[in-house]
Amino acid sequence: MKKHVQSMFLIVALMIAGVVSMAQAAEPLRILCLGDSITAGYTDNPKWDVPFEFGYRSGLYKRLTEAGYTFKFVGACQEPWNGAFGIPKNMPVLDLRKLDQDHHRGYGGWGTHGILDHIREWLAADKPDIVLLMAGINDGGSVAARKNLEQIIQAIVTANPATDVIVAQITPMANFSQTIVDYNVYIRDTLVPMYKSQGQHVSTVDQYANMVVKDTIDTTRFSNGINHPNAETYERMAQTWFDGIMLACPLAVEQKGKKPVK
Repeated sequence: MKKHVQSMFLIVALMIAGVVSMAQAAEPLRILCLGDSITAGYTDNPKWDVPFEFGYRSGLYKRLTEAGYTFKFVGACQEPWNGAFGIPKNMPVLDLRKLDQDHHRGYGGWGTHGILDHIREWLAADKPDIVLLMAGINDGGSVAARKNLEQIIQAIVTANPATDVIVAQITPMANFSQTIVDYNVYIRDTLVPMYKSQGQHVSTVDQYANMVVKDTIDTTRFSNGINHPNAETYERMAQTWFDGIMLACPLAVEQKGKKPVK
């Protein structure tokens, strides 16, 4: 009788463990797209003659969905729909609003300082598992932006050391800037390795390369002739982010026991 009771307790315990495991497996990865107007997906605003398709976020959504991931884009920025830089004229082909996936922290015209000022409150509200950070183009890749970027990353890993942070080497302006190139070299060769040496989940992807052909900036890859990518370039950026997630984010690779499908 005693053995029977013990067996019953064991079965119940295993069932509970299985339910907990299934609940954990169903938890979506919370992905925070963090940055400026390029994160929001701006094109040739305020005219908006070039259709708005949520920038790289729609392409990333498609790739993650096709790969079988359970995820949730997080963030509370209302751009571009709040009209801060004009409202898009078109209806996006893949409307992330209808999927409750139009969530991000991409603020048009913001540099690293503005993000640094708000990052702690955003982290508390959004609770991301993965942060896709691309900031600095509105600072021109300045030396001050380097320090701000470091402090942004430090705030993220301090709030939750388990968070995976992917830092983009930023896209160029249409006119070549050595300062932006130097900023990207700093991210790749100094900033990210520093955090890696501390055991933090910080990595980098090269978004600059998506607007370059044979080491030359390809101006046909811009939608506004200044800094915003066109639709094809946003798709390239989505693939770069996706590859970065697959390579560098343990939470995504595991997805509670699920293996990624490339």
